[in-house]
Parts: sequence; C-alpha cells; structure tokens
Amino acid sequence: AKYSLINDQLKLLNSENQKQAMLVRQLEEELRMRLRGPNLEMQNQIEVLYTENEHLTREIGILRDTIKELELRIETQKQTLQARDESIKKLLEMLQNKGVGKDEERLMIQQMQTMAQKQVNLRFVVQTRFVPNIS
Repeated sequence: AKYSLINDQLKLLNSENQKQAMLVRQLEEELRMRLRGPNLEMQNQIEVLYTENEHLTREIGILRDTIKELELRIETQKQTLQARDESIKKLLEMLQNKGVGKDEERLMIQQMQTMAQKQVNLRFVVQTRFVPNIS
C-alpha cells in the first residue's frame, strides 16, 4: 500500500514537473518574441535617425558652401566700395587743388556729397543683406 501511494505521488509529481517544464518553455518563447519586437522597432528607429543624420549632414555642407560664397561676395563688395571711396577722395583732392570757380566748386562738392551718401547707403544695404545678425 505504501508502495502504491509513493508510486501515485511520483506520477503526480512527474505530471506537475511536465506542466511546469511546458510553462517554462512557453514563457521562454514569449520572452524571445518580446525581445525580437523591440529590436526590430529599435532598428527601424535607428535607420530613420541615420537617414535624418545623412540629410542634415548634406544640408550642413550646402549651408557651409553658401556661407563661403556669401563671404566671398561680401569681400568683393567691400573691395569695390573701397575702390570707389579712393576714387572719390582723389576726385575731391583734384578739385581742391585745381582751384575751380566758386559756383562750379559748390556744384562739384554737392555731386561728391551725393555720391558719398549713395556709397554709405549701399554699404548699409550690403551689410544688412549679407552680414548675419548675431543675437
């Protein structure tokens, strides 16, 4: 009778052991599935970020090239303005040394002042258009 009771308990324990082993396998499979899902999602997010990074890198390159081009334009404009300033100064010196009559001198000075004012205005326009605001 004891043997029969022990044998029944052994069968019951084996049955429960099998159930627990099956439960462990199911839980392991579920864990694998859950781990795979986020990895795929994470890989997709990484690919999106990588693509965005490439796009931004290209955009930065284009912006750098644009900045270099604008700096070159600004430098060219500055040189042009300096050359004009020198021409105006030379013309004023020539007028002062020439000893032109008073009416003619007054008219020439007015023209030179007008030209100088246009230069100042042009400089202002160039600076406001091409020099970035640093705030």
